[in-house]
Amino acid sequence: MSYTPGYDVTDPTVQVLRASAFMQNGPVKQVRSFEDLDRWARSQAYHDTIAYINHTSRAIQGHRLTRDLDFPVSTQMRRLCEIFDGLEHLLVEHSPKADDSNISVPAGQVRIRSYRIWMEHMFQHVFTKLDEAINANCKHINELGQYLRRSFGNPSSLDIGPANELMFLFFLCGLFRSGILEAQDTVAAALLLFDRYTHLVRRVIATYSLRITKDPMCSIDDYCFLPYLWGAAQLSLDSPFSPMQCDQAKVLDNHRHDYMMLDLVDHLQKTRGGQLSQVAFQLWSLLSVPTWPQVYRGLERNYIDNVLSSFETVEQVIFCELMSFEATEVTKQLERAYLGAQYVERRENEEDLQQAQGAQRSPCLWEPSLPVSRYVSMEPESFLGFQEPKGHRMSDDSEDDRLWMMRQAVDENGASPMFFPDRTDTQNDSFTSFTNNGP
Repeated sequence: MSYTPGYDVTDPTVQVLRASAFMQNGPVKQVRSFEDLDRWARSQAYHDTIAYINHTSRAIQGHRLTRDLDFPVSTQMRRLCEIFDGLEHLLVEHSPKADDSNISVPAGQVRIRSYRIWMEHMFQHVFTKLDEAINANCKHINELGQYLRRSFGNPSSLDIGPANELMFLFFLCGLFRSGILEAQDTVAAALLLFDRYTHLVRRVIATYSLRITKDPMCSIDDYCFLPYLWGAAQLSLDSPFSPMQCDQAKVLDNHRHDYMMLDLVDHLQKTRGGQLSQVAFQLWSLLSVPTWPQVYRGLERNYIDNVLSSFETVEQVIFCELMSFEATEVTKQLERAYLGAQYVERRENEEDLQQAQGAQRSPCLWEPSLPVSRYVSMEPESFLGFQEPKGHRMSDDSEDDRLWMMRQAVDENGASPMFFPDRTDTQNDSFTSFTNNGP
């Protein structure tokens, strides 16, 4: 295969050095010490993560999780959701089954083996389906695939936690940053795509008995946090019940299919066998405040302090081009997510100002806008796997428009040995590492 580099390696510019590092290493870990947490808090990825959470929280207010969706679902979004159809099929196919030929194998070992087999098939499935769901000329499929496949736990330590959820959040941000999803997909990305992910992970944990890891200071004793945060945001506008009514049987029966928060409360009470005050006391305490925006503020502060600022969580996260570890150039303070009555008041003030200035008044409370800034590639040529479309026709046997060499290695040789400890491994911090044992 002939390969023409898109960069002049003799050019010492910062852009070329960054591009060269990305092409050689792919997504890598960056947080290796507590000092790196300060760099993480100043990074472009951190900035985009907070901006995406805040914008999505504002956008999903008043929307419900129902079959008759009251928000737009694009064709691209439906294609992305089909990825989870295949993953659920693989989960059924590779559920733990007793081996009749070797009944002496403990049930725990059977689950471990089944989980690692499912993970290996998941790695291949993710890239295949991303190829089908995303424009073939997209340069970022490899990076997005690396984020997505790290969202389902760690087959080495057999656990799952907020770091995996953060990887899926990177995946969502990357979809918007790369232009794959548009502004009108913001609500569906949270209430449809993220909801599919949350329920699949719940099944994976139950099927393979994975251990849940989290920061001991975190107020949410669960494998995930964002469903609680976005669940509070969802109810901050036109909520049919107050936070203190969440654990009432009648409210749960009538609304658990419509709201993320109630789905979580119902799941906790059923799986842990007790009332919310007994099985999740800290969550029950947070829900004792009178309004949903207040619940959101408490959860938001806890998420920033005990998830995004947790070394044990962030050290497992990988960074690349779309979600960059480099310091952000944005100097202005991030805008908070205005929710509930505060949001309505701000919106009405803006509309009154537009009307006074002679501008046409907006007919709806929420105007779609991108939740994160669009990423502008450093160079138009050959980056992370794809060439820009050329004016001339490429030959049929050309592979310049295919995924780059690291992606090909995954397809040809199967999953990385870093995910399977019984295989030989020679690198500790490559684009395929996601173990708890850092370098």
